[in-house]
Amino acid sequence: MAKDRRPTEESEPPARDDPLAPLEATLGYHFSQRSLLVDALTHRSYLNEAGRGGVVSNERLEFLGDAVLALVSAEMVYRERPTEPEGRLTQLRVALVRTTTLADFARDLGLGAYLRLGRSEAGLGGRDRESVIAAAFEAVLGAIYLDGGLAAAERFLDPQLHAALARATAQQSIKDAKSRLQELAQGQLGVTPRYQLVSTEGPSHDRRFVAEVLVGAYVAARGEGRSKQQAEQAAAARALEDPGWLEASAETGG
Repeated sequence: MAKDRRPTEESEPPARDDPLAPLEATLGYHFSQRSLLVDALTHRSYLNEAGRGGVVSNERLEFLGDAVLALVSAEMVYRERPTEPEGRLTQLRVALVRTTTLADFARDLGLGAYLRLGRSEAGLGGRDRESVIAAAFEAVLGAIYLDGGLAAAERFLDPQLHAALARATAQQSIKDAKSRLQELAQGQLGVTPRYQLVSTEGPSHDRRFVAEVLVGAYVAARGEGRSKQQAEQAAAARALEDPGWLEASAETGG
């Protein structure tokens, strides 16, 4: 694992005309290995331009940054929400690492202006394309981790994740259980939950409905209520409280 390394007083200061110095100031991190930052800003389309042999794209750093982000975000929601059940923690973590959230982080940092893109990709709006700038954000995170260690990566992520966690908490508090479950299932598995009525019991003035929610072919949970809608909401709420269906559905292919 990379060690935590802070820049020392002997570190060579960036040149005044250094084009990446403003970005380092925005990131709040000065690279000892500047090549890592350059690689993190290099989109694969840049490699296709003539005369750019030996240049590497940011895809490997993106892979690493994705893993660092998963760890740091999971630990944050675990520590910041000590009373929340596993299902709720999973929802919050998913909200922190989705492409839209990472693209917002990238825009806040102005990463788009520093990306090395091929002419075609740049002409098609790549500097603000969500998938491109979100990947660049993860690549920069991976570069910080390699250059400065996990503690440096955590310091870089901390303010952004805290702000995103507050927004996610506020947004999810006003969503009903079915909406939150759909967001979770689609985000993790690419599957939309389905509901089916299992039974209707009792006299007409006191009916009780039982419904189950399926994620793919897997029955995630059951719930009951005085209407079909209430039963579906109850089933969704139980599925959120116990997200074991996530792993089970993934193993069965959704």
